Amino acid sequence: MSEALNKDKDSRDEVSWHLKGNWGPIKEEISSSDLEVRGEIPKELKGTYIRNGFNPKSGSSDHWFFGNGMLHSVEINEGKASYKNRYVRTPYYENDDDVMSSFGNLAASPANTHIVEHSGRLLALEETHLPWEVDMQLNTVGVYDFSGELEGAMTAHPRVCPETGELLFFGYSIMGDPHLTYYRADKNGSMIQKEDISLPRAVMMHDWAVTRNYVIFMDLPIVSDMNLAVKTGSPFGFMPECGARLGVMPRDGRNSDIKWFEVDPCFVFHTFNSHEEDGKIIMYVSRQKEAMVGGFQDVYGGETTLGRLWRWTLDLNTGQTTEEQMDDSPCDFPRVDDRKMGLKASKGYSLQLETDVETLTLGNCIYKYDLETGKRETHVLGDNVAGGEPVFVPSSSLSSEEDGYVFCLAHERDTRVSKLVIVRADDFESQPVAEVLIPQRVPYGAHGSWIPRN
Repeated sequence: MSEALNKDKDSRDEVSWHLKGNWGPIKEEISSSDLEVRGEIPKELKGTYIRNGFNPKSGSSDHWFFGNGMLHSVEINEGKASYKNRYVRTPYYENDDDVMSSFGNLAASPANTHIVEHSGRLLALEETHLPWEVDMQLNTVGVYDFSGELEGAMTAHPRVCPETGELLFFGYSIMGDPHLTYYRADKNGSMIQKEDISLPRAVMMHDWAVTRNYVIFMDLPIVSDMNLAVKTGSPFGFMPECGARLGVMPRDGRNSDIKWFEVDPCFVFHTFNSHEEDGKIIMYVSRQKEAMVGGFQDVYGGETTLGRLWRWTLDLNTGQTTEEQMDDSPCDFPRVDDRKMGLKASKGYSLQLETDVETLTLGNCIYKYDLETGKRETHVLGDNVAGGEPVFVPSSSLSSEEDGYVFCLAHERDTRVSKLVIVRADDFESQPVAEVLIPQRVPYGAHGSWIPRN
């Protein structure tokens, strides 16, 4: 009997890192108004911040990435704030699926990675399935396939062009050609372009970049290989011998128009931004030396698997690439002012990541970078506090890149309190102007958006 009890205890002790502490899921969906605020919410802020994340319905999942999508929103108006959280109710949720049982059903999305607004629609996204539409109250509306024009997966990192209003995105496939497909929808949400892109092998392409006239695909060596699946239990693994390259294509171009630029083998989960300048593309990324070395389960594998700010310069005339590390502090979840997407942004924001730890550990600082020089400003969130993705929110639609606020959903480990921290962008290292206290714990998650209220 004692041996059986000890065996059960050992099993319980082996709970994965993504189910412990503030990584672990919550059970309740609640709505709460008139939230407690430390400080004062600026009166010019009117809108809703919504963040997506992984929250397994059953309380358990095989991987952090596989939890059900749960949306957390903080609505702000006249200095007051309200909160609600809701699951995205896709077949993955309704049937309590896992990654294998949902395989092959494009509608059965976890919908757990990002949420973006385009043409009046809010889309909850995850990169191997179709998007799911929700409303501003976080009610699930239904699967969205652009009137039948989208027949494959959609990235969790589309881009909305601030000049044309177009939605630019791609989808990748590990099941066969085409391994990559590019899409462009007009400002009204109607699909106007679909182009299959040739790749020599299936790769995991989590993010990409756009400029005013081009899109940039990242063919980096997290490769899908069935031999890896036999060895590691995962179809993805880091294979630097496959090389690494960036594909530059005109926004309205074809597969045959792509120019490929070689880079040193590495991986990039997330890009800051890119722009065109003097016949070159300047691309800012959170570059890590390697990733998932032991397979898909190894999200964190030491400091070489954490990103740093790098700048890639792609000369469109000579075909040459210049690679520069701009800072040595580990960071990821980068953002810029969305109004500068694809244009020259002077400032970028990111979250510090911890080193010399056993598992992925979010830091207690957020960074503001001068993207031209690499100079870093640091906002310390507090002792024993963990942050999240920093999102820039302008004071108004006409305000400058410096005139606004940085939102960060943070967690106080000692008190178990989650809060939305609001920092002045032009006084970044000072105390927050406000901290909105969330009436329940918010697990660490992925990406979010600010939806302004007109």
